[in-house]
Parts: sequence; structure tokens; C-alpha cells
Amino acid sequence: MIWIGISALGLALGVLLAYVIDRQLHESATPRPPSGLAWVPLAGSLARRDWVRLLAELLTVAMTLILWRQYGVSGRFWLLLAAALVLIDTAAIDWRVKLIDTLVMIAATIVVLLGAPLITGSWLISLLGMLAAGGLFLMFFVVARVLYPGQAAPFGLGDVYLGMFIGALLGLFDVGPALLYGMLMAGAASIALIAVRGYARARHVPISYGTFLCLGALLYLALWPL
Repeated sequence: MIWIGISALGLALGVLLAYVIDRQLHESATPRPPSGLAWVPLAGSLARRDWVRLLAELLTVAMTLILWRQYGVSGRFWLLLAAALVLIDTAAIDWRVKLIDTLVMIAATIVVLLGAPLITGSWLISLLGMLAAGGLFLMFFVVARVLYPGQAAPFGLGDVYLGMFIGALLGLFDVGPALLYGMLMAGAASIALIAVRGYARARHVPISYGTFLCLGALLYLALWPL
């Protein structure tokens, strides 16, 4: 059955993505899995108790199956799967080190713009989505700089480039709800953090805003076919 092959593809991509995430982070803080488990799907992450890595693998499998069910093995499937891998990778990296690679975002945005006819159906819709999200997040970035002068702002330039990527990927008519999903997730996480630690301590804990934007976009892709 073809779904078994698609699941195997998702597992393979998940393992490769986990390896890429490790290489990007140059991670040595968590225990390395036994050599025999290093390339075993899910088992390597479980052995080292690396829950972010494990979640990245599981999300890769889930998105591979969901996108296949929605689009079959088509050009749109491959482009959206590649975009989903970028979102999962960015979410993991931002969660770990509070950093979004702007070069990756720029390259990914160019790729989805070139493939816009296969994704949103129109270069114009993707371009307008990119400009709308980028403009909105640029405003957030400026406001954050004004409110937090001389210190690390909760909203960085990397989030602006991430917003542009999501806008180009989903297009003008779909980017709004996807961003809203991410903002609601970030808001819920902030409320939970305040409830656990109290406002005085929680206000000094940085939120990985980009992680929630990526998860919101993934959720939108899973729920609402383009």
C-alpha cells in the first residue's frame, strides 16, 4: 500500500531533518544516542531524551502523510513538503537558541515564489501575501524596538523574514488565519508561563515567537488545503 511508502519517506526525511538540526546547533549538551541508534527513526531521539528532535521527526511524518492525502504525489505535494520541512526546522532552532536564520528564510521565500503557480495558483497572490505579512511584522519589529530600547526585543528581524516566507507560501487570502493560529499559540504559551511562574518572573523569560508562527502555519496547512 502506498501509504506505507509515504510513511517510510516521512520517517527518512524526519531522521535527515533531525541530523540537520543537530548540525545547525552544533549540539553537545544532550547525551548522544548509542551509535547503533543514531540513524534509527525516533529511537535515537528517545535514547537521548531530546524531545524537540523527537517532535521534529513526528511532525515530519505527520505532515508528509497529511500533504500526500491532500495533494497526492504531485508537484504541489513536493513543494509544500519542502516548505513544511523549513517550518519544522525553523521552529526547532528558534525554540532552542531563539534565532531564525534569515538566509534560510530568504532562500525559502524565493523558492516558494518561483513555485507559486503550483502552490497558491498565482505569483501575484503569493507576492501580495509576502508583502502583507512582511509589512505587518515589520511594524511589530519597529514597535518592539521602540518599547525595548537598548535590550533584546521579544520580536526580531528574523520574525519579519519568517512572516514573509509564510505569506509567500500561503498567499494573500490564507496567510491571515495561519498567522492568527501562531499568535494564539504564542498567547496561550505566555499565559501558561505566567500561571506557572508568576508575572514578575515570566516577563523576563523570552518566548520563541517564531516557533509558534511556524506551528501555526503547519496547523493551517494540515487543516485547510490550499
